[in-house]
Amino acid sequence: MEDKRRILEMVREGVLSPEEALELLAVLEDRGEGDGPREGAVPQGSAVLLEVSGADVEVVGETGLSLPKAEGGELLAEGEGYVYRLGIEGVGRLWVPEGSRVQLEAKGSNLELSRVALLGQAHGCNLEGEGILGLDLRLVGANLEASLLLKEGSHRLDLEAANAELRLLQGSDLLLEVEARLSSLEVEGAWSRAPGGYRLGEGRAVLRVRAFASNLGVEA
Repeated sequence: MEDKRRILEMVREGVLSPEEALELLAVLEDRGEGDGPREGAVPQGSAVLLEVSGADVEVVGETGLSLPKAEGGELLAEGEGYVYRLGIEGVGRLWVPEGSRVQLEAKGSNLELSRVALLGQAHGCNLEGEGILGLDLRLVGANLEASLLLKEGSHRLDLEAANAELRLLQGSDLLLEVEARLSSLEVEGAWSRAPGGYRLGEGRAVLRVRAFASNLGVEA
């Protein structure tokens, strides 16, 4: 329901036409509105599940740290990993071992993240990332500004009525594939054209971006 309300607001604001809104609503219906986790999209064994709503959270990947620690919110060991929860108007900080996988279930929150792999989904959030080491992320009505270091593996970013500004850090080796509908795309920097997208270096890592009614900028 939150996604539908956001689409209707975008029609009232003139961001989407009624025809574009109907197409986006159809996509959401096909995906069951996307309120639950995406099956098979998030790798198993994620270090920390981050459940936040209306909160301000900083997540820091720290070299030499063996276990997560937190200020504010609730950090619990659960299964083979951890869960961190923070509610409305909460302010928290979470430290995790550098390179940990942080899975988001976030709504209406402001998040700052550094030196982690970022998974899951965020609705109506503002995200800032520094030295992000992996992506399997879905953004709905959200904003993402991040620097990425992607050297290997397969990565994914889904955008729906979202804005994303990505900067690939030195050392990244990437094939960028973009599927954009009703969206703007700007790719700048030391890319070379490749079958299916853009290549940086030898293209050992792959980043697949799907954008619908969104704005995407990528710089290297």
